Amino acid sequence: MTLHVVVPEESEALPFTVEPGGAQVASKEIPERIHQILAGLLDGGAVVAPLGEDSAARAERTVGAVHEAALLDHLRGGVPEGRDSVLDSAFSAPGLEQETPVTRGVWPAALGAAAAAVRAAELTARGGGNSYALVRPPGHHAGPGWYGGYCFLNNAVVAARTLREEGVARVGILDVDYHLGNGTLACVQGDPTLPFASVHSSNAKDFPYVFEPGPGLFGVESDPGTEGFLALVKDALAHLLRQDAEALVVSVGYDVLAGDPHGSWTLAPEVFGPVAALLAEQRLPTVFVQEGGYGLPSLRGAARALALEASR
Repeated sequence: MTLHVVVPEESEALPFTVEPGGAQVASKEIPERIHQILAGLLDGGAVVAPLGEDSAARAERTVGAVHEAALLDHLRGGVPEGRDSVLDSAFSAPGLEQETPVTRGVWPAALGAAAAAVRAAELTARGGGNSYALVRPPGHHAGPGWYGGYCFLNNAVVAARTLREEGVARVGILDVDYHLGNGTLACVQGDPTLPFASVHSSNAKDFPYVFEPGPGLFGVESDPGTEGFLALVKDALAHLLRQDAEALVVSVGYDVLAGDPHGSWTLAPEVFGPVAALLAEQRLPTVFVQEGGYGLPSLRGAARALALEASR
């Protein structure tokens, strides 16, 4: 089976984020992340697939169904004349301070990522195999009316809705990023056709800081270790299968790995081999969507391990 990788046109790095208290820090959401991950995916047997001619137009229609118009208008043109960026608390997730700026290049970059998610979903729906939307910026912290955590448009939900439009009755969304996909959860809550499950850190020191228990949420307060992490992934998959998922969208976060600057767990890059093997055992068409992962030395090995299993 060929793992098709869709990569949008490269966008600039997000220049900075704002820590609690107001200090500006250089963003770790940089293009080199994608270079390392792509190299690993190709090492593992994946092949690059181009965007479709109508991917951007379809993405724009789909984000209009996922997100509120006010948010989309802000991302398109919210930076005032004479400024390079704006930090607007009106579009913060509930209970959080805004830490991610909107810059003039955000809209084309975010829409390009959504277009790659659309194309990856199309390839999987029409070919029945696996695909990988290797996107930045990521998306799982973007909710119906908010952005944050480096995320502006929810690429995983865009991919899931595209699969639904392509005829899949129920699409399970599995999030294996270190951080809870609070935006994804909010976008699909109450929709039985898009069941959600997440394996993440529920430590109160970790973004998005406030966690409420609920079905499909497999959060742990401390490092689960390799065996514990794989057991949580099994539990999350079982939850989605009980909801009769016929295809999967997997939010991939390599920030679960040791040494990641936005995580605290100690998993080795090779853990993504058994993760992908667990997914393959379900024999469900699968779309992988890139989320976090900021420890550059680990990215290539993790992506290679995943691709070796997802390409079988």
